[in-house]
Amino acid sequence: MAKIVAIVVAGGAGKRMGGKVPKQFLPLGGRPIVDRTISALAASPQIDGILLALPPQFPADVKESYRGRPKVLQVVDGGAERQDSVRNALAAVPGEAEVILVHDAVRPFVSRDLLARCVDLAREHGAVVPVVPVRETVKEWDRKGKTLSTVDRTLLYRAQTPQAFRADVLRGAYEKAGAAGHRWTDDASLVEAAGYPVTPIPGEEANIKITIPEELRMAEGLLREEADFRIGLGGDAHRLVEGRELWLGGVKVEHEKGLLGHSDGDVLLHAIADALYGAMGDRDIGHHFPPDREETRGIPSRKILEHARGRMEELGYALVGLDAVVVCEEPRIAPIAQALRASIAEILSVPAERVSLKGKTTEGMGFEGRREGISAWAVALLSGFRPISTSERGTA
Repeated sequence: MAKIVAIVVAGGAGKRMGGKVPKQFLPLGGRPIVDRTISALAASPQIDGILLALPPQFPADVKESYRGRPKVLQVVDGGAERQDSVRNALAAVPGEAEVILVHDAVRPFVSRDLLARCVDLAREHGAVVPVVPVRETVKEWDRKGKTLSTVDRTLLYRAQTPQAFRADVLRGAYEKAGAAGHRWTDDASLVEAAGYPVTPIPGEEANIKITIPEELRMAEGLLREEADFRIGLGGDAHRLVEGRELWLGGVKVEHEKGLLGHSDGDVLLHAIADALYGAMGDRDIGHHFPPDREETRGIPSRKILEHARGRMEELGYALVGLDAVVVCEEPRIAPIAQALRASIAEILSVPAERVSLKGKTTEGMGFEGRREGISAWAVALLSGFRPISTSERGTA
C-alpha cells in the first residue's frame, strides 16, 4: 500500500544551467543529480512510492529504465511548466495515498529527518513547506525611480522542497487551480491560493537547489572528498544441457545447448549480480531470488541484475568498474565480447568503458574443458558518497 508518495519533478529543460543536457541529468559525484535525489527518497522508510515526471521528449528506454528503480511506481511525461508536471504525476498517484510530497529533482541532499518531519506535520496540518531564513541584506529596486531600498529580511524566508500535503488538500488545490487558470512557482503557493493554510517548518541549509553552474560546484563540496570504495567478488557455474536457450550477459547466443538453472541460467549476469551484492555487503542471489520460488522460475537474469542495480541506487553506490571472465571451451567469447559488454553496460546504466569482459578456456581440464558447463567470475568496484550535513561541516 503506497500511503506516502513522493512526486519528483524532473520534467524541465534546465535552461539556466546553460548546457544542452537538462540540469537534473548533469553528473554529481559520478551520478546524475536526479538519480541521487531518487536514491535519497527511496532510502527513507517513510516513503512508500515515487512518481517521476521526466521530459516528454526523452526516449522510451530511458523512461523504462527509471521504472525499475527502487520504489518508483510510475514515470509520467512532464509538462511545459512545473505545475503541468505535478498535475500529470498527481493523476498517477494511487488512490490510497494519504500524504503526497512534491520534491525538486535538483535537491539531492534532502535528509531522512526532513522527510520524516514533512510527512508527520503534513498529516497534522494538511500542508507544510520547509523554509530557511534569508541571511543576506535584501534590497528592493524601484524601477520607476531607479533607486534601491532595504527590505526587512527578518520577515523573509526561502521556500524549499519537499513540500508535503494531505492527498485531499493537494488534489483539491489542483482542481481549483485548473479552473482558475493561474500559474504558480511552487505547490505551496498553489495550495495557498486555493484557500488552504500552509504551515512553515524549519528547512535545512544543506538542502540546496542546483540550478546554475556555481551551485553545481557547491554541491560537489557537499559530497565527501574521500569516496567510500567497496570491492565485491562474484562467481557462478551452470551445466550445459540440450533443449535450453543459451543466454550470456543478457544476450541470446546461438549454440546447440543452453545453461540449466531456475532462471534463464545466465551465469555471467549471476556472477556480476553477486559481485555487486557482495560489494554492498548485501545478501546473495539465493536470498533475493530463492530457487524454490515458483514465480521466479524462468525469470530473465537481467531482472536479477536490475535488482542489484536498484539496491546500489537505494544505498547510494555507483559502479566505478567491473571486470568479468567467462570460462568455457564453447562458444567462443571473443567474437561476442563487445555485444555482451554493451548489454551489461545497458542493464547497469553505465558507460561501456566501465565494463571489461574476456573469455578463457581451461585447455580441456575440468567440467568447462569437457564442455559440460560454463562458469563466470566478476569483480566490481563501487564508490559511495554521503552528503555532509551542515553540522558535520561546521565541526570538520
